[in-house]
This record gives sequence, C-alpha cells and structure tokens, in this order.
Amino acid sequence: MDWDYDVIIVGGGGAGLAAALMAHKEGARCMIVEADGRLGGATAQSGGVFYACGTSVQRAAGIMDDTPDDLYDYLMTLNQWQLRPDLIRYYADHCGAALEWLIELGSEFPKEWLVKSGVDTVARGHSSQGAGSGIADALINAAGAKGIDTALGSRVEEILFEDGRVVGIRAAGAELRAPTVVITSGGFGNNPEMLRRLYPSACHEGWTWAVHKDVPYVLGDGITLAEKLGAGVVGHDTGLVLPTSGFSKSLEAFLPPWIIAVNKEGRRFMSELSPYSVCGYLLNAQTERKAWAIFDEQALVEASTNTKYLDPYNAGISIPTWEEPTLRAQVAAGRVKVADSLAALADQVGIDGAALAQTVARYNADCDAGGDFQFFKKAPAYFPIRRGPFYAVEIRAAIIGLTAAGLDIDRQARVLDAHQQPIPGLYAAGEVLGCFHGARYGGGGLSIGNAVVFGRLAGTEAARAALAEQVETGVAA
Repeated sequence: MDWDYDVIIVGGGGAGLAAALMAHKEGARCMIVEADGRLGGATAQSGGVFYACGTSVQRAAGIMDDTPDDLYDYLMTLNQWQLRPDLIRYYADHCGAALEWLIELGSEFPKEWLVKSGVDTVARGHSSQGAGSGIADALINAAGAKGIDTALGSRVEEILFEDGRVVGIRAAGAELRAPTVVITSGGFGNNPEMLRRLYPSACHEGWTWAVHKDVPYVLGDGITLAEKLGAGVVGHDTGLVLPTSGFSKSLEAFLPPWIIAVNKEGRRFMSELSPYSVCGYLLNAQTERKAWAIFDEQALVEASTNTKYLDPYNAGISIPTWEEPTLRAQVAAGRVKVADSLAALADQVGIDGAALAQTVARYNADCDAGGDFQFFKKAPAYFPIRRGPFYAVEIRAAIIGLTAAGLDIDRQARVLDAHQQPIPGLYAAGEVLGCFHGARYGGGGLSIGNAVVFGRLAGTEAARAALAEQVETGVAA
C-alpha cells in the first residue's frame, strides 16, 4: 500500500501539535488535519495553566522537593483511587519534562505566577505568559519551523479502516493514507446532544454553555469517528463545571468574595472562594442542583467594584459580571431578586426563611469577629448582611470547563475497543480521552497537561509503529 504520510493527526490543538512535533522528531512524515481555520484549538483559548511537579519554575520559586510520587498520591487520593493508576503514574513521571519542553519551545511561566491551582498544598499550576496563546503559539511556531504539513478548514468525515487496521482518513471528500492516525480533536462541550448522552449532570436547561464556545469544532468528532470503529467510551458523566449567574455567556469561574451561597434549605454549603476545580461539584450536589448568592445593599455598593478575584491565575480574565451596573440592570430584568427583608427574600426565591435567618446571623457574627469560622473563607474584606434591600442571585454549575468522557487508551496511547483491545493504527490524546480525569478535576492546568503529556506520547508511539510497519512491509511514505 502506498502511504501519503506516516502519521495523520486529527485536530490541531495542544495535543495535536505536541503529537506532530514528537512524530516529526521520530523521523515520521506527518500531517495535522484541523476542522477550524486556525491551529491552537481549546489550548489557545484557555487560561494557559499547566499542572506539573519537579519543574525549574518551582525550584526558582523555592519549591525544591515536589516529586512525581507526591503528585501521583494527590491525584489518586482526590479521586479515591478511582482512576487509572498507570495513566496517572505516567503523567506524574512526565509532566515536569513536558513543561520544560514547552519552555524550550518558547513558552514562559513566570515563577511569580505559580499558584496552588487545585486543593493540594503545593503550587503546581504554572501560569503561562500570554495565557493559552503563550503555550499554543510556541507549539504552532515550532511546528511551522519543522515544516509540518497542516490542512486547515478540513473536517474529518471518516477514519479509513481496512483489513483489520486503520489506514488513513477521509476529509473534504478526499482520502489521505497513513498507517497510523492520532485523534486529538478535543472534547464535546459545544455538542448539546453529546452532552446529554455523556455528561448529563452538566446540562441545565437554558443555562449550559462551554468555555470554548469560540472554538466551533469542540463537538466530539473524534469520539464519533472512533465509535464507528468499535472504540469504547468511558468516563460517563465526568468533567468540570463552573459556577455562573446566567447573566451572560462570559467566563465567571470564581464567585465574588462578598456574597454567601446558600442552598434551598437556607444553609451555606461551601466557602464562596472554593477553587473552581471544586465549586461546581459542590453546587451540583445541592437540592435541584442550584443555590442562591445572598448579599445586601452595602456589599452591592461598596464591594462589587473590586474585581481582582476574577483572575487569580493571571489569565487575562477581565470581564466583570457581578459589578454594580450589571446587578442593577439584572434587578430591573428580574434575574436578581430583591426584598426589604430576608424573610420576604426567602419567600420570593423559595428557600427556608428560618434557616436563612440563622445562617445570616452566624455569618454576621463571624464578620464582626473578623473572619469566617464556619467555612474559613479568606476574603479581602467581610461584608455582613444587615442593611436592606437584600438581594439573591440564582447560581448554577452550568459552564462546561472540561468534558472528561471519551476514548479509552492504553499506556502506549493506543485507542481501545469496547473489549479493551487496541484498535490497530489508532491513537488518541487530550480532551478526547475519557480515561484520565475521573470524577474530580485535580486542578487548574491538568487539562493542558493531559493534552501535552499524552500528545507527546501518542505522537512518539504512532510514529514508531508507523515506521516499524513500513520496515516490515517494505512500503514507505
């Protein structure tokens, strides 16, 4: 059989670019086929945080002893060991080297921007200069410098499968032949039907949207293409959801520090400054999967102008959604509920008024004492809820930050079928996977980390397999 390429990569985001660069390093001829009109994918539109241990950035910041064992133990414990130990072990052992590789390619991760991006005790969130584009541009430039072929605006219609193995793709009506194909097409946050099927707990009628709404082909194409070949889909109903007021389709991610969040029972259930890797799960665990942000007139006037909480990871998020003009407009629109008393407010929104009164009284006493001694929220300033009118904003975990259901792979990044057998010639990496994240997102930067670490693995393994196949058959690209 005549091959057009050794490796074809379906998807030109962080995982695909990493795969292409590693395949090229192995001596393989490869092509990236991207449905969008530009490279970068969701990585380019992200906050640009990379989750890693044992890095030069950590050492420069004075963190000298963060080891792969530590990272492995954290991720496994967070998910109560309901993760694939082999994949988590691989990630722990290779994430540091992957970050150093990005630095070599030109990405910058200032040590001052190193953050605790999960609920662990060590700063492992490496924030990129230039947010997601700081990572994506380095990969794109490197691929360009290597002369790696790309086909933009080409949505793959089919993965070709003949004589028991993958042999290429069909896109835009044309066939391209290769002994290996790597699927790196991302998640399915923009596909309502697939969300209902694979991530139903994230669906809130009239509320749900994906952070990558501006990346039009985050549609789950890779999952659909692989399913037609018998690929198994794992990780059902997992991913990351973020809190939102539903005011607009702008990234909120972090609740303001001057509210309290109460459930239908009138009780607080979390620190309002819980990391975004935690907050959505806590919200979805409440009755009717929603809660209410409660505050008073003083907080609205005095606190809502402080928007520093929006961008703790230096990602350039600067669109306020809880500032006074927006809230006043939403009062007029009826989305923000207002009443002269807490009891009337509770009646209006349908929560337990007696419990709300007790919750507010306890919170006010804590504020007077200079803290939050129930959930230990560390706010820049505490605002007791005393002076009417009083306000309530419904909040839900309805922003899709990540979809974590998808394809299954082995430790060589080979896609597995429904019987756990590798599909010959098919590899995958990045958000298209359903076997990595588990029920709880480990921390900011783990999604980009997954893309780059497993993209590098998939590209290397696919290239080696393709070249070995050609030596065996005597047919070269």
